[in-house]
Amino acid sequence: MSRSAPSSRGSVLIERARIIENHRVAPEQFRLLVESPRIATRAQPGTFVHVSCDEDGWFKRPMSLLDAQGDLLDILYKVVGRGTQHLSTRSAGTCLSIMGPIGKPFAPDPEAPWIIAIGGGTGIPPLIFLLERLFASGTRSRLAFFGGSELPFPLETQHRATPFIGIPEGVTQSLLRLDRLGIPAALASRSAIQGTYPGLVTDLFKSWLRLLPEPPTPGTQVFSCGPSAMMAAVQALARDMHFGGALCLEEYMACAIGGCAGCTVPVTGPDGIAMKRVCVDGPVFTIGTVLFDNR
Repeated sequence: MSRSAPSSRGSVLIERARIIENHRVAPEQFRLLVESPRIATRAQPGTFVHVSCDEDGWFKRPMSLLDAQGDLLDILYKVVGRGTQHLSTRSAGTCLSIMGPIGKPFAPDPEAPWIIAIGGGTGIPPLIFLLERLFASGTRSRLAFFGGSELPFPLETQHRATPFIGIPEGVTQSLLRLDRLGIPAALASRSAIQGTYPGLVTDLFKSWLRLLPEPPTPGTQVFSCGPSAMMAAVQALARDMHFGGALCLEEYMACAIGGCAGCTVPVTGPDGIAMKRVCVDGPVFTIGTVLFDNR
């Protein structure tokens, strides 16, 4: 099981953050780097921020974090509507109002033999944040990453240099920033991206489990973030393999601090099924507890 995550309630800050960079990295995808020292100091993998995308603050959007280093927050976002369209036009040197860090972070078990991250689309950034923090901490767990995207990947890819036993032949692409650390990664896409698995990332993960000479041992943890259908499949696979871990949910939010209850999801617990708010009760929930079929 995951360790209990430290509570972030009572520690949410509002900060006027200066944009350092805001540029297009792939079709419909942008990278935003902002100076936000108080929030960056407290940010952890799995927590998120609520960003005012326009000058007047009418368009607020929840965004996960790719990284938090020093005074800087690193955010990847996809343009999907008026709010993020406004944000994509904001230039370096201007300021945004940002609220955060919000929610419960990932809490991996330091004794887990394997920690496996499975991400899709805009769900990839918090998993990269998690793996890089684990690597920096000197974890003894074996780390692995599986990523899927129908759009070109917003993070730089390269031919894999880190050995990844069990990956199907021809699946050669890795994420540069993970490969440099020696963290094995494999990518999947149904968009005919060269060097990726031609299908769903969950199918790539299942193929790896079949081809691996020795399957991950009990105590292995799986962490996932991305589309609901993908996470539902990951949760079912984890249940079948008796893996622990957690899911980081993505939901539309109005207030992001639990007041509007507009981001509730059904979650099972000791007392049965309860509606939980993704913003403050999550966004990270223990794997096996989220009821996707009820949504």
